[in-house]
Formats: sequence, structure tokens, C-alpha cells
Amino acid sequence: MSGPLAGIRVIEICDELGQLAGKLLADMGADVIKVEPPGGSTARTIGPFVKDIPGVNRSLNFWYHNTNKRSVVLDLSLPPDRETAVRLVRTADVVIESNPPGYLASLGLSYDRLRAAMPGLIMCAITPFGQDGPWSGWKSSDLVALALGGPMRMNGYDPEDAPGAPPIRGHGDQGYNTACHFAVMGVLAALLDFDRTGKGQFIDCSMHEALSCTVEVGMPYWFYKRLDVIRQTGRHAAARRTERWLYKARDGRDLILFGVGRDNASWAKLKLWYQSEGFGLQFDDPRFDDPRRRQPGRGSPEAEEIMAETGRFIAAHDSDYVYRGGQSLNQAWGTVRSPDETLDDPHLWDRGFFVMTRGEGVDGEVAMPGAPYRFSVTPWELRRPAPQLGEHTTEVLAEMGSAVPPERGNDPVNPALEL
Repeated sequence: MSGPLAGIRVIEICDELGQLAGKLLADMGADVIKVEPPGGSTARTIGPFVKDIPGVNRSLNFWYHNTNKRSVVLDLSLPPDRETAVRLVRTADVVIESNPPGYLASLGLSYDRLRAAMPGLIMCAITPFGQDGPWSGWKSSDLVALALGGPMRMNGYDPEDAPGAPPIRGHGDQGYNTACHFAVMGVLAALLDFDRTGKGQFIDCSMHEALSCTVEVGMPYWFYKRLDVIRQTGRHAAARRTERWLYKARDGRDLILFGVGRDNASWAKLKLWYQSEGFGLQFDDPRFDDPRRRQPGRGSPEAEEIMAETGRFIAAHDSDYVYRGGQSLNQAWGTVRSPDETLDDPHLWDRGFFVMTRGEGVDGEVAMPGAPYRFSVTPWELRRPAPQLGEHTTEVLAEMGSAVPPERGNDPVNPALEL
């Protein structure tokens, strides 16, 4: 084992809602044991699949979200397997689960029961709406969570781009993954507290609450001014319409601009660049010298004029020329890339961001995203690809002194572990 969490064991009883939390901990070195039902986690049914052929070991979504984990198959509806689960928890520091509130307790696997088996246990429950409250028993999904939590209200298009367009959902499991990031922060904080006090604790992580605190300016505008924000194409929602940040270059590709000439030094260089090619000749006028009046979103005529002239400049040039030229002048500009262009990014490859993995249906190895961070002393590594269903059941049970699972439904219940 390697990584800053080496020596920590995590039991993960999660579907697609909570699986990223286990991945993040596993990628940092924890020994994460994923407990799955006999048919496999529902996350294994989410495409895309290798060569578009569904299968429990062929989900690319599952491959990414389950690196560095081990898979154990247990049927928690059966007493012998529940006994095995309790014995497994006795070897662990952390349990992460994303079942409906009360489900594990109904099986005799409540936090109090598991803590009795492992004093000091940290348990994190990731649910759509939390363990209590009027919505705690309600169903949700990534889409529903983004809607109810508020982020969908922040995303959409300008009226001229898509008249009457509804709110837009960001794909990529954003709702699930946002909840998992907060869950991992809670687990890490609880581990630090355990080191200080020797006490474990239960962490109630609500996806609804995690998303509701990620709506940027929407919440404060409503709290303080009772203003609802306006959805805008390719830029922050705002209380009033702001200048565009997205422009199309001569070669048909889009560029995104986060401000233009925010400081006087970069503005002077940018102005010379424009003027050397016959654009922005009016920018020598002193009215453009105040950086506050140059910034989009402030409603100044100078900002509108600068962005309009910038749009004409971009339309007259190829995207790569504008992107690299703007970056050389300290402008936060970039091209809007497709997935295949990102995969070919030499910067990401140079930093070792992509790693090679393998799996069912693939000859050899294929690239997948690695970790977005580096540790100087405990480096990240892809220790193992996402596990096949039940791949490590015998291995993990052998570590507990039981080389094979008990005969389901036949073994007598151990009185010490009776549920």
C-alpha cells in the first residue's frame, strides 16, 4: 500500500451515489473494500460500456469510479453474510454507505451495532436528503438533485442563443460527485478527530445540502437583495445580463474569455496587439484607462465596446492563434475543447495525468484520467483497476480467517454476532 491514507481500511456499501467517495479514499492509499450484492452494484449497469456491450464488468463509468478498490460479494439479506459483514467491519476504520435511511439498520447493521463491533468506527452515510427531515425518505437521482439543490437554475442559455430554453443539467454525475467530495472531507476531518480523541462518529451527508451550497452568486443575491439570477451562455448566472464571454473564431471553434485587460499592464499589451492588426484603434481614449469600466458585468459602455471589438478580432483569426496570443499576454482565455482534444492534450500527458488501465473486452491497456494532484512524499498510483464483480471475495475473507464464504442460509448464527 502507498499514499497518505495507507493503513486505513474502508468498507464501502455504495451504489452510483457514493462510489466516488470510496474512489477518492482508495486513490489516496486506503484499502477500500467494496461490498456488492450477488448481482453487483447498480453502478455496474451505467454506460457507456466497452464496445457498447453491457456487462457487469464492462461499464466505463464504473471503471473510473472504482479504481484501487477490492470487490467482495455479500448478500446482506442473509444472516450468515451479515455476520461476515460485521466481522469485516471489525477490521475497518471507516464505513461509507449510500443506502436509503434506515435500510442498514433494518438489517441489524446500524451504526450503533457496527460501532459495538468496532469501537472508534467512523461511518459516513451519503443520501439524497439526509437521515431525517420531511424529505429523508424521498427518492432522487443526479438530475433531480441538481434541480432541487439549485445548480440547474444557474445553468442555461442567453435568450438570443436559445429562446425559451429551460434550465440545463451539467452531466458527469455532478450531483453525486459533489456529495462525495463533501463526504470525503467529512471522513478526513473525522479521522483527524479520531487521532486526537480516539472517538469515532457518524457523518450524515446530504446531497441536497451539498448542492445547495454550490450555487455561487444565486443564494446571496436572493438572501440580500431578493433578486433571482439570469441564466447565461457559457458564463456565470447574474442578476442582470452581462457581456458575452464566448466567441467564435475564424476556423469555427469557440473561445471562452474570462475578462479582458483586468489590470493596466496586461491591458496595455493587449491594446497594442489589437491595434497592430487594425483593431481597437479607439482604445487610446482615456475613458478606457479605468480597469473598473473595462470589466464585463458592470454595465459600462466601455466594457460593451471592448467586448464587441474583441469579438470582431477573434472572428478574424484562428482559435489557436487567439488562445496562445491571449495567454502570452496574461489573459485567462481558452478554447472550448471536445473530449478527444482533451485526451490529446500534451500538457496533461506531460504531467502524467492520464494512466493506463485494463478491463474486460479490451485488448491491452487504455488511457483513463488519473489524479488531479501530486504528493511529494506519498505519490498517487493506480494500484489496481476497477475490480471485477466479487474478484476479491476469497482473498478478503481469507484475511479474516475464513477462506470461503459461509454456506448461505445454512450455517448457525454465531451468538456473539447475532443480529
